[in-house]
Amino acid sequence: MSAKLSHRYRTQYTYLMQTVVTILIAVFCLTPMFYILSTSLKPRGAEYMIPLELWPSKPTLQAYRAVLGIVEEAELASESKGSMVLPADQARIVKSLSFVTPLRNSLIVSSAVAAFSLLISSLSAYAIARLRFRYKIQSLIFLQLGAMIPIAVTIAPTFMLMRSLGLLRTLLAMIIPNIFYNVPMSTWLIACYFAELPFDLEDAAKVDGYKPIQIFWKVIIPLAAPGLFSAGVFAFLGSWGEFMLASAVSMGIPAVQTVPAAMLNFSVQFRYEWTWISAAIILSVALVAFMTLVFQRWVIRGLTAGAVKY
Repeated sequence: MSAKLSHRYRTQYTYLMQTVVTILIAVFCLTPMFYILSTSLKPRGAEYMIPLELWPSKPTLQAYRAVLGIVEEAELASESKGSMVLPADQARIVKSLSFVTPLRNSLIVSSAVAAFSLLISSLSAYAIARLRFRYKIQSLIFLQLGAMIPIAVTIAPTFMLMRSLGLLRTLLAMIIPNIFYNVPMSTWLIACYFAELPFDLEDAAKVDGYKPIQIFWKVIIPLAAPGLFSAGVFAFLGSWGEFMLASAVSMGIPAVQTVPAAMLNFSVQFRYEWTWISAAIILSVALVAFMTLVFQRWVIRGLTAGAVKY
């Protein structure tokens, strides 16, 4: 009996310690985001007030309206009392403040990267997982060697390649390299999922007269939707947060900058307007947080399916 009680107490103690550690990690990670969110809801100039407010007494969406470019010059001038921005700079600020263009560019780049990386990865994963040939495991491992190369090492040759193709200062200069950055990881995830599907499905499809390409599109792809979804989410999020390549190939041109590169220029240009900077940060992570919260079940399902096959 004492042994059972001892085991029960140990289990409860372990659970309690795990809960406490999880809460501490969550507080440590979320406290900066809470402060950024609080700052983004303050009126301009209120972030410099002493004593510091952990949460604004009168929350406002002025910073979000300004960052999204839906504020008029007269309104911006009327809000400039106590601000570090000079009245003579109001017209320039109104023209350069909008954060909509980087959000749109990031959405275009990330969606294109997710779609094309899934297309390429699903074909390579099908060959590795479903076709019978020697060294298929070694070919999968060899493919992962490309993912082990730090992206910082490839920035210079990628920049030279994009320049030789005449793609600098375009969205294609970010889409094409990011596709191949994500292919190794996506191939690994999809191949593990493909490997879980029974070969009897393909045999039955062949009996029904399906050609190999029809088997791939009409049988394998629909059944592997959770794995494809997981790989697509990772490709989307990876390209959304990519900074070094985006900063290099955009060359400071606002019209083609994605969110990470635009955030750097935005924080330098408006370094005293912390409400605007905080609002831009919240907008940049809002989509990522939304996708994580809504689709986490499917992402986990796709990651765990086929995890022990290879």
